[in-house]
Amino acid sequence: MHFDLLNGIQPLVLLLGTDALLGAFLVYPLCMRYPDDQGDGLALVLLPKPKLPSYWLVPGFAALFVTSMVVYHSLRGNWSPDQIYSDLVARICASVVRSPAEVSGYLAGFTLGLRFLTVGTIVCLAVLGRGNALRRCLVAFQALVYLFVMAFVDATLVIVEVLVGAPVAPTTLLGNFAAVGVAVVAMSRMQYLNYALPMPSRVPFAKRPRISDAAALVGVTVASMAICMAGLLWIFHLADPAFRPALALVLPVPFAAGTFVVRSALLALVNGVTVRPDPPVTDRRPPIDVIIPAYNEEEVIGATLEAIDVAAGRYGGPVRVIVMNDGSSDGTRELALATMAVFSHATGEVHDGRHGGKSESLNAALALTRTDIVVRIDADTIVGEWSLHYTPRWFEDPQIGLVEPMCFPRAGRRSVFPHMRLFEELKQFGLNHRTIQTVDGVNVVPGVFTAFRRVLAVELGGFTVGMNGEDGDFTLRASRLGYRTWMDTKIVVYEDVPPTYAEIREQRVRWGRAVHHNQARHGPYRAGVATPKVWFNQTQQFVKCTFAPARLMLPLYLLLTAMFEGTQRDVILIFLGGYVIAEIVFMALQAVLTLGFHQGRHFGWVLLWPIWHLFLMVFATESWLSMPGRPIGIHGTRPQAITQAVIH
Repeated sequence: MHFDLLNGIQPLVLLLGTDALLGAFLVYPLCMRYPDDQGDGLALVLLPKPKLPSYWLVPGFAALFVTSMVVYHSLRGNWSPDQIYSDLVARICASVVRSPAEVSGYLAGFTLGLRFLTVGTIVCLAVLGRGNALRRCLVAFQALVYLFVMAFVDATLVIVEVLVGAPVAPTTLLGNFAAVGVAVVAMSRMQYLNYALPMPSRVPFAKRPRISDAAALVGVTVASMAICMAGLLWIFHLADPAFRPALALVLPVPFAAGTFVVRSALLALVNGVTVRPDPPVTDRRPPIDVIIPAYNEEEVIGATLEAIDVAAGRYGGPVRVIVMNDGSSDGTRELALATMAVFSHATGEVHDGRHGGKSESLNAALALTRTDIVVRIDADTIVGEWSLHYTPRWFEDPQIGLVEPMCFPRAGRRSVFPHMRLFEELKQFGLNHRTIQTVDGVNVVPGVFTAFRRVLAVELGGFTVGMNGEDGDFTLRASRLGYRTWMDTKIVVYEDVPPTYAEIREQRVRWGRAVHHNQARHGPYRAGVATPKVWFNQTQQFVKCTFAPARLMLPLYLLLTAMFEGTQRDVILIFLGGYVIAEIVFMALQAVLTLGFHQGRHFGWVLLWPIWHLFLMVFATESWLSMPGRPIGIHGTRPQAITQAVIH
């Protein structure tokens, strides 16, 4: 301890107070109310229409990032961004501690590192994102805000290193974790300040969450992070000192993958100890209404309805199918009627509506239901023959409001995308949802098949119209009423996966935008703390999606850094090694899951996962670029009145 180096307790307290104020300044815009959404905050969202970006925009994003890197490394001497920034950090440190030699030592050869990755990403979003010239300038200004806040954070880390010797200086592994953490908050701040997003949910809290769920999840998460961090620090300190700066940049990648695996394993243990066995299937067969929104689905609606009829036969109770024709211009209506006419076990009816989108069709169908249990199914989903048989048993528990299935890709598509989707589903449903549901952490029950209590849907006012991700929003709003979700692997459905790049791109950009929309509606800093499905799982998904543009640029950043700093071989090898470790962890996980779910014939396709993972980050970046910027003029601009919900 070297507290004798302090200039006094007052400068230290002032620095810590400044850190707290800057943190509040960074976070406050996330909690503000904005005039973008002119809906009711309940089941109606009125936002400007999103726009799918052109194909060249992400390559342009990468080219602009490379250009900014070249400019950054071309500035030398007094104009060097590294020098200007390190001088600012040194001045802040000098106001608190009397140790110029040690401070200079920790900042010797300092580079912005991951800080520039964030700055360059924000600048690219400012140039290529949607909005007028003034809005773009305000977006770019957030890069300066981030650097200013980080200067005080880095100064605090240096002072901690000087006073207590903890390895937290800005260039260390922990220093880079701090830079990434602040970057996520800064990019979230930039998004909420500048892009049109839904207003927070106004669904009232009917019941408070169980403290045991939160306590278990926090304990398990902290333990898994501690285990993985200990392993990474061990690797970091065993490494050659020459490799450590590059290693500090890359180790967050395997840290994220390792934490997920360890957390899932620990939650599985908690589940085995605390959760009772699955309830038995009794002789009771309550009636079930199945609602299906359908828009131009003549290619698939016949097979979907036939599968429901088979499942109704296995169930043995009354099953009524309601197809809501969403203004189709093809033969959807006629084919649905013809298929229902030869039903052996279920009954069915078709109702016509205007083309108002999936949520509007679901609400119209919901208004026609009469049963306590309702199942919504997408028109291109094949339900397993035993799916309805195992569904009602879960609703004997009054706490359970929604039940989700185990999803697999639908067979018959000759495309690489169903194989990639399988690996996503095995991880998402087969592992993550099965373990995190123990602490009520499932943040989205997929729209391909959602079983729910009708009274719950009526109390919520139906499905939200005018936003992306109405299934996730339905799940998160249900949690505000105190209902839990549960997944049953015996309920199996097969979802259709788009076979072409254009179709899968449109779907994934929409899904990425849904993550942002649901966080704006339900983020704990905006709409209050409900259950772990909100403050943990949904927020974690949002953080991943928010930082996706920076993650997409990370390989370019590392390779360009290697070129400019002359350490190509070491940096590239460490970079590749970090990603290889992460992918090996994922592939080992998939080996277990594919065998466990009898999908081993698909395992060879996992070799393409790194390429697919890259495209997932491309799609997440495009979801950023698709969102409309908030209009602004010199004296401010009132948002244009929106009277009709966007059809998604």
